Amino acid sequence: MPVDDFPDREILVSLGLVPLFAGIGDADLRLLLRGARTDVHADGVMLFQAGDAAQGFFLVLDGHVELFVGDPARATVLDVVRRHAILGEAALFDDGCHPHSARTVGHARLLAVPRGPFLMALDQRVDLALRMLGSMSIRLRGLVGQIAELKLKSTAQRLSGFLLGLTPKAEGPATVRFPYDKRLAAEALGMTAESLSRALFRLAALGVESRAENLVVIADVARLRAFCAEESGE
Repeated sequence: MPVDDFPDREILVSLGLVPLFAGIGDADLRLLLRGARTDVHADGVMLFQAGDAAQGFFLVLDGHVELFVGDPARATVLDVVRRHAILGEAALFDDGCHPHSARTVGHARLLAVPRGPFLMALDQRVDLALRMLGSMSIRLRGLVGQIAELKLKSTAQRLSGFLLGLTPKAEGPATVRFPYDKRLAAEALGMTAESLSRALFRLAALGVESRAENLVVIADVARLRAFCAEESGE
């Protein structure tokens, strides 16, 4: 479905929350997204593979997408992204080929933006291209900071950060659910499934209880947040 035909502003609002498009007005967004469509995908659908020529990029509207390298059956997980994440945009500005693969985790609804009209719009509007390059630079610095912080955290702290990201609460008790398989969550956090189990066991002392059906009960969100912010002793 073309973006211009949408009866509501859901997609434009979602794009406003993405650093790449921050500060760009609705009229310019519609120009950049000519020919875009929304697609609903089942679990395990391959969006693109490493080395594929980029046909465009994707915005995650709902659901999750796994980013990985290597054989799909023995993949090394780079990340599992969720709503408001942009996928595949780097290939448009690099050599035109995707550096990694992407597939859906559970059902996912995505906005697919075609390469040709998008690059043509940027060619016509240099001001938009410069603004987006600035946004990409800010995003890159943020990612470098996240990687550095991740390396300084213990497995329990990394898991704490993941769990905290599943609740909007700043304090008090909370119940969250792993949004996908724990094995996949472990790989995205840079640990094994066994390490994740041990981290959950350690967090029990902080009032974190793992229950059936991927549920996790957090007794005190503020206490867990403070633990996550501590300097790692590992």
